[in-house]
Amino acid sequence: MGNKRHDKAPRGQRLPTDSSGATGSEREASGLPLTFYERLAEASVDEKLALAREAASHPGFDEEDAFEVGSRVEEALSAAGRYAEFEGLLDAWKERAPKVHDAEPAVRTWRAELALRLPGRDVKEALVSVARLTGDAELVSRLAEWCLFRGRLDEARAGLMEAWPRVRDDETVAEWTRVDYVTRSVLTCMDAAFRESPDLSVDQLDALLVPFAQVVPLWVREGLLLRTGRAQWLRMTGQQVVDLSSEAFFDEQRVLVMALEPELRARHGWPLGRTQLLFPEFFNLLPGPFGHHGRAERAMFLLLPVLSDLEHWVRGMVEERALHPHIHAATALALRPWGEFLVRLGLVAPEELARWWERAWQILSALPEQFAAASDPLLVEEVRSSLQGGGSDAGR
Repeated sequence: MGNKRHDKAPRGQRLPTDSSGATGSEREASGLPLTFYERLAEASVDEKLALAREAASHPGFDEEDAFEVGSRVEEALSAAGRYAEFEGLLDAWKERAPKVHDAEPAVRTWRAELALRLPGRDVKEALVSVARLTGDAELVSRLAEWCLFRGRLDEARAGLMEAWPRVRDDETVAEWTRVDYVTRSVLTCMDAAFRESPDLSVDQLDALLVPFAQVVPLWVREGLLLRTGRAQWLRMTGQQVVDLSSEAFFDEQRVLVMALEPELRARHGWPLGRTQLLFPEFFNLLPGPFGHHGRAERAMFLLLPVLSDLEHWVRGMVEERALHPHIHAATALALRPWGEFLVRLGLVAPEELARWWERAWQILSALPEQFAAASDPLLVEEVRSSLQGGGSDAGR
């Protein structure tokens, strides 16, 4: 999931270099020979496993080889329904080539994904290890999102906090990436603390968020009350929502989505942690005051995704979905509960939601197979099950 190298071409795709002037030891140390990759490409799954184990004993086996060979074997095992055997290969590498095993970040990522998919593994240690080695905001976030989707708050919090000092100080990290990272970390700390202490106070939360200093979102205190169900949305009529200024609307929209979170847990069985994954993708789908060319006559035009935008999100954003599959899954699965929530608040009429959902469901039905690249088979089944047969009764 998301294992990429941007600095080097895959070993098996490179042209042979001129090694006529190199010594034998230098040629041996330059990586696995191209003939190895040719054999690997033609091998069966069992043969691929055997070749990959043998590769670790080659004197030229390096981190780039570990990434390339591991990626090919992982793909083959996944396709054959034998993913669990990948752990044995990594164990063999750790024994035969410990320096390479410990130095390649992709190995740590694979370890974390194995821990998330196989029972009885130490997910927290695996995620912390990735965070400590890489400090990669995107990578750590993706793995934390997987944990959060399953309600594994302690593991997500440990990984996010481990990487935060490096994310904070890394000048190459885009500002929007840092903001998203802080939001995810703050919400995770809030959720974990609330689970441990249901009477969590605002002052106690502030103390927990000291590591984030001045970058803590201004809405965090209000968020604690809304996301835990201690405060309710101050009801407005649909017309009052339509009449809000743009700035006031976006504030109200955030409040509404936060007020939805307790409903997702109570009515739909979402675990604490999964609900926060609506931030920020869910907001990107809602049209707001600029949707419908800025001419919204009813609240539904501000609060339900424009169907053409939803279709683009489903069919035109597959690459983004592969990067953050659990956020995209949570966004898709929250759309119908969101519509029902708006109906109960009187902001959308039942018949309006029914008409909108009939078409939205048809669009969303193309989603499940797109999650196959997530390395999380349970996610595919959950999305498919949640969307199956859901196109006929929303709002009725």
